[in-house]
Amino acid sequence: MVQRLDAFGAGWDLDVTGLGEPMSGRLQALWSRAASGPEPVGEVLPYEVSRAGDGLTLAGVPHRCSDAELPYLLSRALTMASIRRRTGQCLLLHAAGVSTPGGATVALVAASGTGKTTAARVLGRSLGYVSDETVAVEDDLTVRPWAKPLSVLLDPSDPFDKTESGPDELGLARAPDRLRLAALVLLARDPGQPEPVLEPVPLVEALAEVVPQTSALLRLPRPMESVVAALTAGGGPWRLRYAEIADCVDLVAGLADGSGGSQPPIGWTSERGDEPALLDDDDTAAGAPVPDVTPDDLPAGAPVQRTPFQHAVHAEGSSLVVRGQVPAVLPDLASTLWRAAERPVTVTELVAAAVEVHGAHPEAEQLVTATVHVLLASGHVAPAVNRRP
Repeated sequence: MVQRLDAFGAGWDLDVTGLGEPMSGRLQALWSRAASGPEPVGEVLPYEVSRAGDGLTLAGVPHRCSDAELPYLLSRALTMASIRRRTGQCLLLHAAGVSTPGGATVALVAASGTGKTTAARVLGRSLGYVSDETVAVEDDLTVRPWAKPLSVLLDPSDPFDKTESGPDELGLARAPDRLRLAALVLLARDPGQPEPVLEPVPLVEALAEVVPQTSALLRLPRPMESVVAALTAGGGPWRLRYAEIADCVDLVAGLADGSGGSQPPIGWTSERGDEPALLDDDDTAAGAPVPDVTPDDLPAGAPVQRTPFQHAVHAEGSSLVVRGQVPAVLPDLASTLWRAAERPVTVTELVAAAVEVHGAHPEAEQLVTATVHVLLASGHVAPAVNRRP
């Protein structure tokens, strides 16, 4: 039996019959929910899992693993292969997803091992299960499901020691085929939190947390705009602070159906820089080189200018700047000075720019000079004469 899977838009014909029973039956049961969802939007590729000597092959790639390890290996391999296929086509969030019967979906973003699968498993008993790992958001905020088996961590010291349970086995509700992003929420589990609360989050702060929880973000045509659109859906950005996720069903459902409140619209702008996006095969982030200069190397009156960057977003007086695929938050005065240094500027000119934005201050020159030194040390600005072309 071949199962046709929809992995957030990437189609696969999963064939595990060559494994024989009981393994083939077990895997087919685990993947039954993903095989009964919507039809994939693009080309459907074969994905055969078979035995080869004392090992296994997954889509032609040999692996050494025990039968007990195979379900998680297959889940991880299919997810990674699907991410590669959808790279540059949609926003790929490291998130759990749950939905209302009408398809309004809440993406719950968190780092690996900090609560996504638990949230999907608990909230999915009342709300439709979309995914425990990857939520794919199209340009129009349509969400593609990935109703994979849930990967439950067995040994906290070993992130790869996981077992797989199918959503049907866990009694999770079915999500409808048509889904749309209603809100994006940053998960923050706090055992000391007396009762769950939804907190508004400044846009730049939220971006700094979400950008690392994406896959291949900078390969999108408009990456920052895509993340901002997701964050501000449903009146966000939001953070869900909680002790037990079971206490959060009503809050999450309220965000999904629009009754959970909203914030005033956030004004923001973006810039695209001139630094090339040099991405590794696995899309791991690599920091931009810091210019070999210290504040003491800056002659008095010498101009500075911001160094090459890839993207920047400005909102609520702060900036998020992406250099070498790494996001950095520049708050308040640092944001003002960085933006003013689009062209070569002296400290005297930067003081004038700061006073214009923030008002007069008796220690304006000292504060600006100290902030310029911080920007020099972090590599966000450099002496204008030393800027690399």
